[in-house]
Amino acid sequence: MYLYGLHTSPACAKPPARYMQTKKTSNMKHTFTLALFLIITLTVCGQGNNQSKSENNINHSDTVLKTGWYYVSDQETNFKRQLYKSSDFFYINPDAIVTVENFEELKITENEFNGNKYSSLIIRFDKQGTENWSIATKKSIGNQLALIIDDKLMSVPKVNAQITVGVSSLSGVGTKEELEEILKQIGVNETVKPIAVSDEIIYLPTPQLEGLISVEKALYNRRSHRNFQDREISLENLSQILWAAYGVTLPNTDYDFLRGGFRTAPSAGGLYPLDIYVAVGKVSGIASGLYKYISEEHKMIRIIDKDIRLELCSAALGQPMVKEAPVSLIYTAVFSRTTEKYGQRGRERYVCMDLGHSAQNVYLQVEALGLGTCASAAFSDSFLSMILKLSKEEEPLYIMPIGHNK
Repeated sequence: MYLYGLHTSPACAKPPARYMQTKKTSNMKHTFTLALFLIITLTVCGQGNNQSKSENNINHSDTVLKTGWYYVSDQETNFKRQLYKSSDFFYINPDAIVTVENFEELKITENEFNGNKYSSLIIRFDKQGTENWSIATKKSIGNQLALIIDDKLMSVPKVNAQITVGVSSLSGVGTKEELEEILKQIGVNETVKPIAVSDEIIYLPTPQLEGLISVEKALYNRRSHRNFQDREISLENLSQILWAAYGVTLPNTDYDFLRGGFRTAPSAGGLYPLDIYVAVGKVSGIASGLYKYISEEHKMIRIIDKDIRLELCSAALGQPMVKEAPVSLIYTAVFSRTTEKYGQRGRERYVCMDLGHSAQNVYLQVEALGLGTCASAAFSDSFLSMILKLSKEEEPLYIMPIGHNK
């Protein structure tokens, strides 16, 4: 009979003695061969296991990670780092996203959030670093990235959206003096270039997605403010306000009319008819002038290289707040973006609704930052259009001066 492929004889049959001798010899050879095979197999497997254990036991805790941004690993590895000024530990993927070689510009800024002052270190990447950063933030939405400086884990922010501009920031880890020490550790002296780049482009700092006060509190405290101190506001605060007004929150390049993606403010048909200009008088780190906000890349392009606040005040029928505020947002609309689909109803209702959605975002964000604003439509359309150098299809809608309240 057959049992699992081995041929056996019935117990009642007695084979001849010669057959028994032959079978005995055959069994001994088979046993020897099997034993030898097992010895070789165990030896090889043992070497493999020893090698695997040896590789796994390599101690990476003493390995210095180069300054840069890294993925946070979801597996326990020996690349384990303790978060700066915290008892929390994280495991780091040692394959860097961008390293110090990709740092093109750095700048320390002093900011104010809801009345509390803090300093930030702004890092701008070169072209290759910007590409790597965009890919990494897209892959890491919902997860965390790690900033390593001088082998110290400085920050582990959660990624909520793809960041296509090559700028990151380090905030809330220390005073200006402590950040200056960090700059020295990176190997950059204190006389660094401003974050503004050539060709009249300002790449804005990454906006924050968590604030110190609730939406409810911002709604309760919101008021229109018309008197401002003669103080600059930070580039980080301006970045945050512009993002709240019309920033892209879900990139989408499949449809041209979205102009980059879905935004912080709703728009009829997703047509986004608004444009935002920024009259800069006193903003830390950038020159005075008129800029246009480019939502899809979260940047500003300078159009006029001088302070236009006096001219803007004249166009706004002499309202002092326009002259006194360190910065003003000026809303315009290209009505055809909406009327091509919705006709006259788009002009009479939808564009104005879009303006209201966006302007209310500005009110709430400004309140959360401890600043003030007041929306105004009292101005000469033709005079303002001339100052802003608007095209014929573009019409001015709102001026929102922003600054520190008196």
